[in-house]
Amino acid sequence: MCIRFIKYGFSKYSIALLDMEMAHEAIVNGADECIFITEHDALYSAGKSFEPKDFVEIPDAPIYYPNRGGRVTVHAPGQLVVYPIINLRKHKINISKYVCILENLIISILKKFNICGIITDKGKGVWVDNCKIGFIGIGVKSGVTSHGFCINISNDLNMFNKIIPCGIDEVKITSISEILGCQVNMDCVIQHLLECLPNAKIQIES
Repeated sequence: MCIRFIKYGFSKYSIALLDMEMAHEAIVNGADECIFITEHDALYSAGKSFEPKDFVEIPDAPIYYPNRGGRVTVHAPGQLVVYPIINLRKHKINISKYVCILENLIISILKKFNICGIITDKGKGVWVDNCKIGFIGIGVKSGVTSHGFCINISNDLNMFNKIIPCGIDEVKITSISEILGCQVNMDCVIQHLLECLPNAKIQIES
C-alpha cells in the first residue's frame, strides 16, 4: 500500500477542506491514498449531528460546519489533526471497522508516552480514565473517507468549556501535556504516528 503523508504544519481550515475534497475526488478516480497531518488555528467544527444546544456559551472563535459525522468539537494550535483519505472499498473495510482502526491508532500513539488510552461506551474516540483525549469525525462518499481524527497534545483546553464536546454532557477533556505535566513536542507525536503505521510506504511531502 502506498500512502502519501502530506505534512501541512499550520493550515487554514477552509483550505484543508478544499484540499480534502480534491484529494477525495482524485482517490475515487484511482489516485494513491494520502494522509494530511496538520494543526489548525482556533475554531469550532460542528458535524452533521450538531445541535444548537451543543454550544453552552457564545464562541469566541469561528464555527465551521463540515460534511462529517459527529457533533461539535474544537481545533486549535497544539492539537494534532489527521485526515486519512482512504479507499475503504479497496481494502474491504466497513465504516465500523475503520473507526475501530482509528481508535486503536490513537491508543498506540498514546502508548508511546506510557499513557493508557481506552475505548468506552460513552461514544467514539479515546479516553484516559474518565477524560476524553482523542476525537473521531469522518465522512465517507463513494467508498472513500475524508476528515479523520485529532488528539489533544498541548492545546488550550478552555475552548471546550464553551461546548458540549461530541454531545456528551459533563465530559472532561485532557491532553498529553496535561497528563504528563510537561510540554510535548508536536514533531515527536507525528513521528510516533508514523511509527504506528508500519505497513505504509511513507513519502512525506511538506
